[in-house]
Amino acid sequence: MLIKVKNWMYSCWILFRQSIRQSLFIGMLYLTIFLFIPILPALKFISPITIFLWPFIVVIYIHFYKQLDEKNNFDIQYIINLLKVKFKPLLSLGGFSFIFASIVSFIFYSEGVINADIKTYSDLTEKFLPVFMKLILISIPFFMATWFSPLLITYNQYTVIKAIKSSLAGTLMFSIPLLLGWVILSSSFIIVIFFISLFFSSLSFLGQNLISFLSSLFLLISLTAYISILFIYQYVTYKDIFESLKIKS
Repeated sequence: MLIKVKNWMYSCWILFRQSIRQSLFIGMLYLTIFLFIPILPALKFISPITIFLWPFIVVIYIHFYKQLDEKNNFDIQYIINLLKVKFKPLLSLGGFSFIFASIVSFIFYSEGVINADIKTYSDLTEKFLPVFMKLILISIPFFMATWFSPLLITYNQYTVIKAIKSSLAGTLMFSIPLLLGWVILSSSFIIVIFFISLFFSSLSFLGQNLISFLSSLFLLISLTAYISILFIYQYVTYKDIFESLKIKS
């Protein structure tokens, strides 16, 4: 198990190192589409559209790393044609994601999290902790169902139902190494953030405004790198589990 995780981490590092500029661009574009654009008041109507487009974005990003891994050039026309062929099942998967996002929004609003008045630590634990526990419980099966399913639909010719079932089977069978790999990547990201904050806090001679700007810039770069590495991790685990071991639903 540890050897498998080590191999996954090594593959992630190799692919990221070979595509640092492209990966940072991918991460920034993902943040723009799914975070920055939807929070703009004039563009809030785009938020539901981005949820439906999520499986398509995943396939495009993963295909880039797949081509890089196979030492092929990224052919945008090829991936467009591929998405056209798989448009209906991927859109159905986007609808599944939209249902999940709607459930999450309903929980936030029904529990009063959006307008909650948080003044003390006890308020935080009393109002937020139960809600986040609910979200974790419903998010785990969702992420298990969608971790591999866009790729199984695109590359393995699976139907939506078969892809979701196979994704659940694959993530369940390899739950421990998958979770361990995610913990390693996320912990590394948190450690980088910690040292960035620590480093810039020691540069008091630069002035508060400049320190704030530089620290925010490096935090943003770190976040875009983390997002890209998660896409690489998604591809690497798919390749190992479904291409090498040939799991069938």
